[in-house]
Amino acid sequence: MRSRPLPFFVLAVLLCSGCVHAQDVNQIPPGMEALAAHATFQTDFTFNESMLRAMSRSLPDEDRPIVAKLRSITVHSYRFAAPGLYDAAALDAVRTQLGSEGWKHLVTKQAAAHAAAPVSSDVVPRDPMRTDVWIRTAGSNVDGAVVLVANQKNIDLVYVDGVISPLDLLHLRGHFGIPRFPGDGLGDAR
Repeated sequence: MRSRPLPFFVLAVLLCSGCVHAQDVNQIPPGMEALAAHATFQTDFTFNESMLRAMSRSLPDEDRPIVAKLRSITVHSYRFAAPGLYDAAALDAVRTQLGSEGWKHLVTKQAAAHAAAPVSSDVVPRDPMRTDVWIRTAGSNVDGAVVLVANQKNIDLVYVDGVISPLDLLHLRGHFGIPRFPGDGLGDAR
């Protein structure tokens, strides 16, 4: 099995809640709090270094060295009952804020809303999804990454603290609460 379902990891977080570090102010941009105000469901959790090591035992062997380089992973997930319940301009402000805090915007991937589907009143198009990835560097090393995945009803912000490459980040999709964002064809942020 390539990945464990998210409920397994959420259960692990609840069982180990005493191990979770207090959130670092730098890990959640202030604009995210405004977005969360209208969320139907919100969850915020952090896997600290010891939790990551313990949980990495369930990962495939090729992914374990990636996890060994991490200090923490913080996930903020917001779910909304219907499209339009969060302010898209506020989300754009969060994107801008990350850039002003020293994060380098690496890539953006915009998934079309079911472009190949026939147009019909019975077909409900899927929400278009946008994935943004930022990295922080320390010298010549990548020292952290932020992934922001959003569609009309969901927002996921993932902060990865540790020495990690973009390829490593793709390996972590679907683990530790990191959503399975699209990785093939990620384009330059220009």
